[in-house]
Amino acid sequence: MQCYTVNVSRAAQRRKTAPNVVENHPLAQLDCLTLKMEWDRDTGAWVTVIPELNGISTFGKTQQEALENTRDMLLAWLDSMEQLRLRIPLSPCQIRKIRAVLG
Repeated sequence: MQCYTVNVSRAAQRRKTAPNVVENHPLAQLDCLTLKMEWDRDTGAWVTVIPELNGISTFGKTQQEALENTRDMLLAWLDSMEQLRLRIPLSPCQIRKIRAVLG
């Protein structure tokens, strides 16, 4: 990802967050998107957002689960947009890279 933000509260830190989870995930290899992740105390989940893609968002009980859900959501979103022939705010080269990196 071009840039990512992880806001971790003290309560979230006590939930055994792994600081390298984001950096080691395949999503971190993408330089065409921004991934924002924060702990939502009200829902007790990690929430991710990709602002460049209409703010699509997902969540997970752990950072790893949130990232995997984001990966799945991103690939499904691309498939859906292509099937509906809707504009994707990325170049064809960027879309190919996302598919190659995320599988």
